[in-house]
Amino acid sequence: MSQYQDKNTQSNTDPEKSYASQDSGSKTAGDGKAQSLQALRGLAFAGIFLGHFYYFGWTPVSVSVFFVLSGFLLTLRTGGVSAHTGLKENISSAWNRIRKLYPLHLVLMVICIPLTIYRAGYFDPMDILIKVVCNVFLIQSLVPNADIAASLNGVSWYLSTILILYIIFPYLYRAFKKIGSNAVYACLLVLWVVLQTAVLFVTYRYCRIDSMIVYLTHCCPLYRIFDLLSGMMLGFMVRENGRNTVGHDYFRLSAGSVVKSILEIAVIAAVGWLVYLWQNDNTNIFLSHAPVIPVISTLLVWLFYRKSGFLTRILTNKVTVFVGNLSGYAFLIHFPIVVYINTFIFPHLSVLKRTIIHGILFPGSVTATLVLSYLYSTRIAGRFRK
Repeated sequence: MSQYQDKNTQSNTDPEKSYASQDSGSKTAGDGKAQSLQALRGLAFAGIFLGHFYYFGWTPVSVSVFFVLSGFLLTLRTGGVSAHTGLKENISSAWNRIRKLYPLHLVLMVICIPLTIYRAGYFDPMDILIKVVCNVFLIQSLVPNADIAASLNGVSWYLSTILILYIIFPYLYRAFKKIGSNAVYACLLVLWVVLQTAVLFVTYRYCRIDSMIVYLTHCCPLYRIFDLLSGMMLGFMVRENGRNTVGHDYFRLSAGSVVKSILEIAVIAAVGWLVYLWQNDNTNIFLSHAPVIPVISTLLVWLFYRKSGFLTRILTNKVTVFVGNLSGYAFLIHFPIVVYINTFIFPHLSVLKRTIIHGILFPGSVTATLVLSYLYSTRIAGRFRK
């Protein structure tokens, strides 16, 4: 794990937020479905921020949500993927999806170098050089060591992992798009959860190196590809429902909004229950990872896409959508802010003073993160659009 990541530290970003407006299940580019998915992004980022600042939050769910959402939205894109794209085209397409975040990633990486040295207690030039090179080329998530994969601006491992999955996505898309059966897609969705759980079980059963365990169950593209695949199956099911109005519907519930509201409450309550267990260390790996987390994250993407119950309607508002729109930048920016506070301020305070300072610095950190994200989004990011 990164030198300054806590037990729940994960990261979340989803650079492809613009694809929400291309959701083929939406009536128009700016309709409620796209807005509700952006709201889900905002809520996911809130869980990450809380997890980093207060050491409690729904960070494991948030990370999974962003990977599931990536696969879901990419699959729903009208026209999908060309059948003839090769590796060069796939790399170029993947790069175009993250290029607006890359300059910000480099700046924050440099800002985090002094913090890394300070927390290590010594200066190791070769160690810093390796981490810088891996981060510059976004290959850190390919290194089977969490101290490198989640190094410097620790949350940037997501940027590396999602870039790799973007490159792989066209091959996965072509492999599954011709199935055309919701029953098969549903079975495959279950299979991905089972396989992800198997990876988790084998890792904890046979691996004895902590940094390797964290890598294999958080940062590793092999582990996260199952989240992406779950989102893809969900996307294919939506597309098939749009084509077939006769027969079984494996995606929609025939029940009314009351039943759907109850389901939403149950899923949100499950997230709250997990947060409580994580906070009290009264849990095990299967409640912190697969199979519980990918099931909940997939349900959340489905529920917010449907937006049929009162909870998703309430949670889809101007605030959550605004945060969701900025989440790609905010996830990179918030981490150095929070870690600098946790490193240089909180350790030197009494419990009482720390509680008081928390109440002051938390809203300040949130405001600073969103303001900087907004400024980057409006003043700088546009220069890197293709």
